[in-house]
Amino acid sequence: MLQLDYVRTSTYQSAMLQNSIDFKDKVVVDVGAGSGILSVFAVQAGARKVYAIEASSMAVHCQKLIKSNKLASKIIVIAGKVEE
Repeated sequence: MLQLDYVRTSTYQSAMLQNSIDFKDKVVVDVGAGSGILSVFAVQAGARKVYAIEASSMAVHCQKLIKSNKLASKIIVIAGKVEE
């Protein structure tokens, strides 16, 4: 399972970085952010700001990961449902 997740995640990263023109200076919303890895990739691809929305308790872990990677100025973690 972990190996499959690596393949999937690295494929997302490659796709986002190879299409950085679509992210450059954009504001991105990551709904169902989970760990926030796609939010990180969006910043790597040039996003100006990312709103990572996560309804589960994973939002706490996401916030810690974003802070520890010094991305809190670019990625805002919102704990809650997107409908809220």
